[in-house]
Amino acid sequence: MFNVEDRHWWYVALHELILSLVAGEAAIRGQLEIFDAGCGTGRLAELLAPYGRVRGCDASPDAIVFCEQRGLVGMELTDLQTVTLPADHFDVITCIDVLYHRGIDDDVAILGKLRTALKPGGLLILHLVADPALFSSHDIAVHTRERYTRPMLQERLNRAGLVTERLSYRLATLFPLISVWRRWRRQGTKTGQGEEVVSDVALPPVLLNAALLALMRRENQRLRHVDLPRGSSLLAICRRPL
Repeated sequence: MFNVEDRHWWYVALHELILSLVAGEAAIRGQLEIFDAGCGTGRLAELLAPYGRVRGCDASPDAIVFCEQRGLVGMELTDLQTVTLPADHFDVITCIDVLYHRGIDDDVAILGKLRTALKPGGLLILHLVADPALFSSHDIAVHTRERYTRPMLQERLNRAGLVTERLSYRLATLFPLISVWRRWRRQGTKTGQGEEVVSDVALPPVLLNAALLALMRRENQRLRHVDLPRGSSLLAICRRPL
């Protein structure tokens, strides 16, 4: 991730989408208090820095080391299940591909914690893997507990007391290809035992990477106006009630 996420089409398109949402919030609120819940190697936090003060946390010591290599401060080595967050403090919280991790025991409880940490009316941007049928060796490699469906996620957001503004699938454009690839990878990976399992994260050839990024930028434009009915990821845009 650290080596490719500033160029890889998947990360670049996702980060551009998130930044467009945060920029809209900053246009209204000014400089923001931002928390990146599960900051990974810190690329998103780095990109969010122009919009305000960014803090974050991650349970991986390696992640925090990479954040330090980026010159980031305020990134804490801690688990979302145990981290203490100030109440009514953040304008924006991002939680990107974290809650599906098998180390998370209660995703609703964590969503509730994030809601409490937001200011009234504050924005939560949530991104998760979708469609249980796509479970493959990549999920084993990245410790996926479960892949979400839209109704499942909506029900958990409701239980956490969050107001959902948008809830859409992503990567709809590439869904047929992703589905075929993941179903092929899924063969023999139900337990992950007796074989090496690896993530799909690798930088494609330059022209292919550019073409995929162009497709996803087009999809990002569509997402400004409509929710997509299928995809391999889910994007939720939520708020703490006023």
